[in-house]
Amino acid sequence: LPARPRIEAATAVAAVAMPMLVATLGLLLALAADARDLEPVTPVEKVITLLEDLKSEVETEGQTEASTYDEFACFCKDTTKSKSTSITDGRDNIDTESANVEQKTALKSDKAAELGERRAKEEQLKQELQETEARCAKAKAEYDAAAADLSKAIASLEAAIKAMEDSKSSKPAPAPGGTLLQVQTSLQQSLDLADVMGLIAPARRSALSAFLQTGVDPADPTYAYHSEHIIRTLKDLLGDFRGEKKELDDEWDKTDKNCKATKDSLSGKIDSNSDAMDTLEGEIDGLTGDIALARENLVNAEALLKDDQTYLKDLTERCETRARDWDQRSQMRGDELQALASALELLTNNISSLDTAVNERALLLQEKGGSG
Repeated sequence: LPARPRIEAATAVAAVAMPMLVATLGLLLALAADARDLEPVTPVEKVITLLEDLKSEVETEGQTEASTYDEFACFCKDTTKSKSTSITDGRDNIDTESANVEQKTALKSDKAAELGERRAKEEQLKQELQETEARCAKAKAEYDAAAADLSKAIASLEAAIKAMEDSKSSKPAPAPGGTLLQVQTSLQQSLDLADVMGLIAPARRSALSAFLQTGVDPADPTYAYHSEHIIRTLKDLLGDFRGEKKELDDEWDKTDKNCKATKDSLSGKIDSNSDAMDTLEGEIDGLTGDIALARENLVNAEALLKDDQTYLKDLTERCETRARDWDQRSQMRGDELQALASALELLTNNISSLDTAVNERALLLQEKGGSG
């Protein structure tokens, strides 16, 4: 028989049929007494040997099973600890990844809002630059026109003054009105410009106009009388024109520098804003990737946590079931060993002495029968 049925059989003999054991042994001894040759080992001794073998087998089997269960218990302990740690770490990881997703999403939203503001700022700066360029171009055109008029007036006055002074010198007289007539038209334009700019008094303006309208003849005594006064007036007017030209040039230098500085500043702001937008776009792209990765990690962490929790639940049930089974089997095995020990004690201490006495009587009867 296999080990377990033999143990159960022995237990049944020892625990249930013990009261019949003595009668059975007595019958065995009586039958043995009729045998011609005595066995070297008595039936009781065989029973004792069988029970001792069974007891030893049960103990060995218990030790083997205990070793196997100890390994399984260690597995339960170590795996439960490992999975519990993994679950704790998984929850922490989920919290971290959730916070990471939330933080990076908020940061991405801020970056996107800033990018929108900078795009609007770029349009504003470009509009300001365009308006500045138009304003400066208009100012340059106005300066060029005014400077040209003043330069022409100055040249006309210089030519008129030189012509009038030359006509008074000891040089050979030119053709009547030759040189002065050549500058008369431009001189009239200069006077008109001076009148518009308010550089000449009305009385002087009238005298010069009358002088130009009467015709210019250096040989005329009237010319000699008025020329000195006219030359002084023209020189004064020339000084005023030169002053106006210098003031115009100085003012334009300031305007030109301001225009260049403003355009350079706006261009620099546009470039800096463009660089900032490029940086923001790169950061937003990076955050988009980070958020996607964090969400993937979060999904994986949640899946792993669920797997660990399911595994730990199943493992706990298996370990608890195995522990209860082990406790029951240990209790049963203890009862079996207790029953076997009790049977052996009974057989060894009581029935064995009876078996010896029966054997002795059987031997005596055999001897008597042989002598008769």
